[in-house]
Amino acid sequence: MSHVAAQVSLRPIRFAFLVRPEDKKGTLEIFRINTCLWGGRFNPVIPYFKHTPTWWDRHSNNFATAIQIINGYLDFFEPDFLVEAEAGLASDLGFEPGRVLALSSLLVREGQGRRNGYGLSVIDLYRDLYQREYQFTRRHPHNIVDVVPPKPSLAGFCACTFGGFPSAADLTYFATAFVDAFEPIKVRLSGEELSVLYERGFTSALKLGCSSIEVTNHDQNDPALFVLDANEPRDLIDFWNLRAIGRVVVAVPVQWIQELSDFCKSFIRKHHRPLPGNPNGVMIRATVMFARSIPRSEIERLYPNYLQVEAEGANVLQDWYPAIWRPSPGYAPRITRPMLSAGERKNDIPVIDEQPHISFELLHPEFASEIGGEMRWANVVRLRDWTSRDQLATVFPCDFRNPKYPDFHIGTQRPLPTTEGLVFFPRFRNMPERWELPDGTRAVNDWLKTHGINAVLSDAGRTTQQIVQTMGGFWGVSSFAHADIVKLLNEISRRPVTRSAHNHEFKNRVNDAVKGDTWRHRNFERLVERNAVELGLELKCTKCSNWSWYSLKQLDYQVTCELCLRKFNFPVIEPSNSSKARWAYRLIGPFALPDYAQGGYAASLSVRFFSQVIGEHGHADVTWSAGQELELSVGNKIEADFILWYQRKGFLGSDYQTEVVFGESKSFGREAFQASDVERMKSLATRFPGAVIVFATMKNAAELLPVEIARIAKLAEWGREYLWDRRQTRAPVIVLTGAKLFAAAYLQVAWEGVGGKHTEFSKSPLLAAVTLRGLADLTQQLYLNMPPYHAWLTAKTAKRRARREEKASRASTGSEPNVPAGTVNQ
Repeated sequence: MSHVAAQVSLRPIRFAFLVRPEDKKGTLEIFRINTCLWGGRFNPVIPYFKHTPTWWDRHSNNFATAIQIINGYLDFFEPDFLVEAEAGLASDLGFEPGRVLALSSLLVREGQGRRNGYGLSVIDLYRDLYQREYQFTRRHPHNIVDVVPPKPSLAGFCACTFGGFPSAADLTYFATAFVDAFEPIKVRLSGEELSVLYERGFTSALKLGCSSIEVTNHDQNDPALFVLDANEPRDLIDFWNLRAIGRVVVAVPVQWIQELSDFCKSFIRKHHRPLPGNPNGVMIRATVMFARSIPRSEIERLYPNYLQVEAEGANVLQDWYPAIWRPSPGYAPRITRPMLSAGERKNDIPVIDEQPHISFELLHPEFASEIGGEMRWANVVRLRDWTSRDQLATVFPCDFRNPKYPDFHIGTQRPLPTTEGLVFFPRFRNMPERWELPDGTRAVNDWLKTHGINAVLSDAGRTTQQIVQTMGGFWGVSSFAHADIVKLLNEISRRPVTRSAHNHEFKNRVNDAVKGDTWRHRNFERLVERNAVELGLELKCTKCSNWSWYSLKQLDYQVTCELCLRKFNFPVIEPSNSSKARWAYRLIGPFALPDYAQGGYAASLSVRFFSQVIGEHGHADVTWSAGQELELSVGNKIEADFILWYQRKGFLGSDYQTEVVFGESKSFGREAFQASDVERMKSLATRFPGAVIVFATMKNAAELLPVEIARIAKLAEWGREYLWDRRQTRAPVIVLTGAKLFAAAYLQVAWEGVGGKHTEFSKSPLLAAVTLRGLADLTQQLYLNMPPYHAWLTAKTAKRRARREEKASRASTGSEPNVPAGTVNQ
């Protein structure tokens, strides 16, 4: 029986707080609210500004605009809700209005009733911790502290580092509950007290609010000391976010750096040790980071006097802030947020193919009360199709801001498609979920409708789907992933009358095609077992002497000739006489169609490439649809041979952003890619900025005509333009030839055997990282005679700089060309 795996994880709701970096009051209120929320320490605080401030990068590397920085934070953290410190900050960020909240709406105020508010407050958690641990007399005293600032200006630092509670009269019950449940040790903060707290360890209200949460950090950075100005809210925001991404980081206020000097030096010495399990002598080294508000002259004075130690190799100074808002290169280690989990359940759900529904139980915190607001915690659902047919949609575009798809027909609430999974907010405890899973074609069609595009499956697309279904998914499709096998199947489809091949001929030609290839086996058997061909008998008619093919079910003592339509006797006297009867395989279903199954072989092999070849099985998930006729506007219809959503799986942390891919596939035609094909793909790239465009052909690279190369190269250069608002290139173009479509194993293995540049590129980190944009760069170099993207970009930048300098030079010398009076520049 077919199965779908649904892994369900429980975690706190993730809020992202928008605040101006100079807003002390708003920043303090955010820290206090997060102290009152379960898991609040991991909620990001996003600085909001209209223009990138000069202090943002002391090295003047401000390549990003303000909106790019804010969007970068959002894309990194993928929050469930946005919270505005003041109304209107989220107006230009594309979030659906129902998920944009005000600061005052999060916590339940006295007299409001428990059904108000968002997120799960710590009150239920405090009650549970008290009943399980803290109501009993302890042998050893606890280390829970209640840190109070020595003066109001340090309230922000105390709340950021240790937590704090709102001062509003109708929210004081949070502070009261904390004191009643844990009887914390009250500490009046000073430099000496802060040093003691760091050295002896402590548990604060902020830490207690993360109880019952398992935190999995994938950050590979060494521990750090973060030197900041305790009075600067922008520094506190930076420290808060460093801790939220899982960094082991200690705040060092510059006001008390002298009192903390001994602790800091001890911290550096203690963490200067060999990396466990590394035989190459790699050392862990504590980094000293300086906040952006501290001038460089102060860094040069403070670092050697209070932080530098006399231990070779132990000192690491960093005066720049990690650019967590900037996308990591696809081929390099990336910064990831920690994965939070308060429970997990793996469901293996049987699926009836005619009714693809799944039912599973959602999770809730055991300590949470029955009554409360509707949005109190989140469930993250990760789907995996184990039906071996590669039909169900389990990957979706990651639109967490304003998702219009998918909905699974589960009512008014729509899950958020994120790199973490499908995020859902259960409204009730102990209630099962029932989701209707669409196949890839329906999913893509429904998604296109949200973009105002009507789409229907084309005849060629229907053939492609039938091929994949017949072969039982892409593992079955690999049985004809060889040029000679595809040509054999097409040759048989063009034979007159029977469209069949003698059994020995068919078997021998398939086996000869893959002979000696260690990566291929049982190709002939799979073609027969999966019903690409059907065994039957060719009989020579005794009336008209023509041959006809008969299935095993049609055989009888008398059969009817398919040509003369007269009956004749089965050769029972000489059944093995090859001049009268011979066993033969005939193509059936979509495989019997001419012209390479109406292009179905090329399209199915193209989708198989993305599902299995490019990054090894399990390194990527794909939702796909075969050929669609898309109506972009009234009367403007175009066709895509395949459409898919491609998502790289993350080895550590969440997965990568889903890529939208549109493909044009061809067989062995001499001039396969016409100008109309290229224009069609450009139309799709224009309608879907950032989408990946694929030109796939079963021809070898040497068979591509210069005119084809020129057409595609022109589009590829257009697609290399960088879209600053999307922070990605406009339309990366991938070219797939027979070397890729017919690959028996992974792409690296296939390219190693080709030789030349293919072998060289098989070792490229762009290929090893399984990124589509990296693959586009490599294939453009291989097949379109284009320079590497970085070299192209460098040359283009140099030309622009030269033009600007030339223009400035002409303006300074007064040699600008004269413009006739009365003319206007267009």
